[in-house]
Amino acid sequence: MRGFQAKTVAAIRSQRVVCVVKVSELRAKAFQIGFEKDGSLFVHFPYFQHRTGILSSSEIPATGERKADVNIEHGGKVTSHRVKYSHHPDGRAHFSQDGKIFTAIKRQSISLETQNGHMFTLYIQGLYALDVAKTAKDAEGISVNRSVINFQIEPTAEAIKFVGQWLDINKLRVSEPDVTVGPRHTLVDPDGVKTDAILVASPHANAKLVLAISCVAIPRLGPEN
Repeated sequence: MRGFQAKTVAAIRSQRVVCVVKVSELRAKAFQIGFEKDGSLFVHFPYFQHRTGILSSSEIPATGERKADVNIEHGGKVTSHRVKYSHHPDGRAHFSQDGKIFTAIKRQSISLETQNGHMFTLYIQGLYALDVAKTAKDAEGISVNRSVINFQIEPTAEAIKFVGQWLDINKLRVSEPDVTVGPRHTLVDPDGVKTDAILVASPHANAKLVLAISCVAIPRLGPEN
């Protein structure tokens, strides 16, 4: 591994983290990260105004191409509830909603203890369909129980992409020795592309892994608003 190991990783340690998108004067609540005492990671979508959707488990062919056609209707399940993505320490990964959604869309993934890299990607087009962060509770702030973090996006953005990367702090490398990393940190991918991210982590004891969340503008996803 190139570079030096970070001396200290100063992540935002909170049980709940609300991710807010700022575009000009608009602050829209996009999604929420949750850390449980057993080490599980949750990605909630309680702020989306629409409830009906499709849950599906699909495979992307390993052709080496940057684009692939995937039909999520094949084997998909229609839901009328907002769902959450759950990833448990042993690697069980699924979509569910307590008491409302039967866990039918699931996979056995890699355990959180051994994972190091991409965890999830979230695409959003049409911020008007998200709840507006306009109360004092939704002001940017940090606490052990609930934190609110902002991602600034330029007004010309047609759509946005969030990426969550699960990182072992012992494998996090920096260009200089004795450097404290976070909570805002610039990630560099294998192609040398730099992306600004915010580091968040569980507030519970012995949490040695952090989730790096980045948000960038992307071209329009489709013709619908």
